[in-house]
Amino acid sequence: MFSGLKEEANRIMLECRMFVCPDCRSGLAEDAGPSIRCECGREYPRLPSRGLDFLPGRKLRDFEIDPSDAGQRAHLEEEAAGVSWRVDRLILPLVVRYCSALGLDPGSIRLLDCGCGGGASIDALRSRGFRAVGIDAGRSRQEQWRERSFGEHLHSANALELPFAGRTFDAVISSGLIEHIGIQEAETGRYAARRLPDCQPQRLRFIRELARVLTADGFILLDHPNGRFPVDFWHGGRAGSFRWHGLQGDMLPTFREIALYFRLSDPALRLWSLSPAQRLRFNQVRHHWYGRLFAPVMKAWLSLLGTGPLSPLARSFLNPYLVTIASRARNAADWIPP
Repeated sequence: MFSGLKEEANRIMLECRMFVCPDCRSGLAEDAGPSIRCECGREYPRLPSRGLDFLPGRKLRDFEIDPSDAGQRAHLEEEAAGVSWRVDRLILPLVVRYCSALGLDPGSIRLLDCGCGGGASIDALRSRGFRAVGIDAGRSRQEQWRERSFGEHLHSANALELPFAGRTFDAVISSGLIEHIGIQEAETGRYAARRLPDCQPQRLRFIRELARVLTADGFILLDHPNGRFPVDFWHGGRAGSFRWHGLQGDMLPTFREIALYFRLSDPALRLWSLSPAQRLRFNQVRHHWYGRLFAPVMKAWLSLLGTGPLSPLARSFLNPYLVTIASRARNAADWIPP
């Protein structure tokens, strides 16, 4: 019993060394108790899942989990299945290539999933021996974290004020988050969103935070729907439905916009665009006739985007979903897939 408590205390102390106060940026005291207190007076309580709440008392836009809602339950199960697919097909192969090229032990590197949702990615990565940490916000996500095997590594935090020391993570992953930053969303039958006046400064701040916590030779994996592709299959209101959108001023960022944020954050970061062939499952869109008709064609096209001659088109209007890797590593071209 006592040895187990000691191991838990040691784990928490080691993890606390990577935390900083989002308010004053001071390192947080190593404390295995029910909360962590900063010298500036801020106190961050532990969640029921044993992770830390860096947004105590804040009311955030969120959804309500209704156990009796079969439709919601199916959506959350589909979300978890999509996360598992992304980890197995995109993230793990990339991390393995990265570790092999740099001669690193995969179990020694730290990974951050910024916007981890229900936390399934952290369970998947931790169960494979990776030191993964996730952040998200909202009470419903915290409820989901209670069911996770590694809930103590899931923290409630603001992606624009990451509670981590600089150069902490070898890999920083953020999937489907940046398009929700700096916008006002409304969903009344059909999804609608508009950019707020400070949308670009907020998104730049987000990218700067990702770059700040990245190690010198680490990498950032950022993915989201492409603002230059005229059809958005991810924000249509119902699963697999779509919306047409304008190519100027829509909520969805373009590669040019993303490249600007990275350049302003750290000119040493170089960018690569990958085909989303290993990112997309085409599962939800197959519930519609257009998905059943065009999904095989799109899958074949995205596979071609992963080949050398056509790879530059991965950042163009011919690609519905952008997958961008940013790294300062000199040998990054050796381990980033063509």
